[in-house]
Amino acid sequence: MKRIIPLLVVCCMIAAAAVPVGAGDKKKDAGPQKVERGPEHKVLESLVGTFNAEIKVYFPDPTKPASSKGVLTRTMILDGNFLQETFAGEFFGAKFTGLGIVGFDPNKKKYTTTWCDSMSTTMMVMEGTYDAAKKTLINFGDDFEPMTKKKMKARDVLTIISADEQSFDMFRLPEGEKTEFKVMEIRYTRVVKEKL
Repeated sequence: MKRIIPLLVVCCMIAAAAVPVGAGDKKKDAGPQKVERGPEHKVLESLVGTFNAEIKVYFPDPTKPASSKGVLTRTMILDGNFLQETFAGEFFGAKFTGLGIVGFDPNKKKYTTTWCDSMSTTMMVMEGTYDAAKKTLINFGDDFEPMTKKKMKARDVLTIISADEQSFDMFRLPEGEKTEFKVMEIRYTRVVKEKL
C-alpha cells in the first residue's frame, strides 16, 4: 500500500502535465499566428524575375577589370517570406554558380542576406537597410581577402534603377586600412519574354 500511493501521485502528475494549457479554449487552438509581411517584402517582390548580368571585377587589378556574364533568377519562396537568388555564369573563365536568400527581419528592422557559391565553402551573411528615396539596399558584413585571409569590412549596394534594371556594387575595406576599394560591379537587365 505504501508503494501504491506514491505511484498513483506520480501518475496523476504526469496526466496533468499532458493536458495542454488552455485545452478546450477555441481561441488558443486556432493554430500559429499569421505571418505579417510589410512593405519591405514588396521591395523584395519587385526584384522577382530573370535578369542578364554584365559583370566587371576590379580585383586584384582595378586598372584592368575582368568582364563576364551570367543569369540571375529571383523567386519568392516559403509563402512569400524570402527572396531566393540563383546565379549561373562564369568567373575568370570558370563555371560559377551561386545561391542567395534575402529576407526582412522585423525584430531587427533590417534586411538579411545570405550568399554561398561554387568557389567557396564560406557562407556570407550581411544585414542592411533600404533607402526608399534612393531605391537602394545597402548591406554590411564581414569578409576575408581570399589569398591572405585578412579580415575585411564588406559593403554591398543594390540600386533599383527601374522595374527592369538594377546595379550592384561591392566594396571591401581591409582591416587596418582607411579606404575601401571596389571589388565588383554588376548590371542586371530583365529578360523580357517574347510575345507569341
